[in-house]
Amino acid sequence: MWKKVVGGFLCLLFVIHFSVTAVHNTHANPLQVKYNKQLSFYIDPLFTQNWRLFAPTPMTSNNYFYVKAKLDNGNESRTTDWIDLVQYMYEKNNDNRFTPYNKLIRIPRGAYALIGEKDETVRKILNKVNEGELDEEEYEHLIENERDKLTEEKAIDLLNKFAEAHLISFFPENEIVEFKVLLVESEPVPFSKNGTENFENAEKYREFDWTKPQGIIPLF
Repeated sequence: MWKKVVGGFLCLLFVIHFSVTAVHNTHANPLQVKYNKQLSFYIDPLFTQNWRLFAPTPMTSNNYFYVKAKLDNGNESRTTDWIDLVQYMYEKNNDNRFTPYNKLIRIPRGAYALIGEKDETVRKILNKVNEGELDEEEYEHLIENERDKLTEEKAIDLLNKFAEAHLISFFPENEIVEFKVLLVESEPVPFSKNGTENFENAEKYREFDWTKPQGIIPLF
């Protein structure tokens, strides 16, 4: 009897999950507009989807996440160097796909996707503004809207929590006074430059402000 109950419950969860995902990922529709806040709460960032893998605007950069912290162990205070948050996860995930690291990696990557992410319609308008086809002042209220600001704040908060959970695991005997996150976006080596010695990839940096810990539980 209990197997049927568990099976039925799991089936219901699958139906709910894929229904919510379908509504969230389709083009703008009445349900998506009406329940956008609830849909985003469930989807972001673990199940976030975007179409930048495909033309005409595929994602062509590698993203790296670092954290630096001010620590106090009761006897002395010190500031750490930049600590890589995801590279070891990539390596462990490549060694074995059936581990929690596959899901954990999606947290910072999902948050990164939300930073600066625009609604499809707004993105098209922004492209036309950049191409000089539309007047920026006329569409400024759409490009810099409150929803995008709140989404970015949510993404930054998620990155901070992810970083803090790492720090607590890495330095269990120390008090974390404050910390900050660094994002690095690195362009891949162009095909024409493969094999070129001393080629330097173009990189963009975004360093966030120092922030106080929120009392997150350790990651491990």
